[in-house]
Amino acid sequence: MKYAGKLSTVRAFFLITVTLSVAITGCKQQGEPDAAAQAPLPAGLLLTREPPGARPVEDVKKGAKVGDAVTIRGVVGGSKDPFVEGRAMFTLMGFGLKPCGAGSPMPDCATPWDYCCDLPGDIAAHSATVQFVDANEKPLRVSLKGKGGIKELSELIVVGKVKQVEGKLLIVNATGVYVAKS
Repeated sequence: MKYAGKLSTVRAFFLITVTLSVAITGCKQQGEPDAAAQAPLPAGLLLTREPPGARPVEDVKKGAKVGDAVTIRGVVGGSKDPFVEGRAMFTLMGFGLKPCGAGSPMPDCATPWDYCCDLPGDIAAHSATVQFVDANEKPLRVSLKGKGGIKELSELIVVGKVKQVEGKLLIVNATGVYVAKS
């Protein structure tokens, strides 16, 4: 019984800690964007002129090697939420697949950018992960969604270097993005 008092003290401390954690994280108003989403983009990230030599995602994937400089063109999509919340990352889809409903009426499709009409393997074959990174190659802590007109189905041209390519995976560390159509 001499441990019963210590055990109840530990339980009380644990419950207070959990309660405070929930209360603190719950203080943010619903719908209020976090600081990362509000952070400004680094200067020069949004390009004002269309970069020359842009190639579709699928073409870049065919011969890309780690370290290659690339200029890649596609549309934001590939999943219900192609943006990584609070990070400068998104999925760019090539033109080999069309968003759901493109070319045929699908009035009930609320998220045509998710490409739900296509198989996951096909989506992977036509997609690239684009990320803007800091000096340590960690994704910047800023959301790109809504910045400079970037949104789902925006047609973008991305300039950067290939970080990783294997199988259907292509990751590009971007240095600039041009919004061709938003």
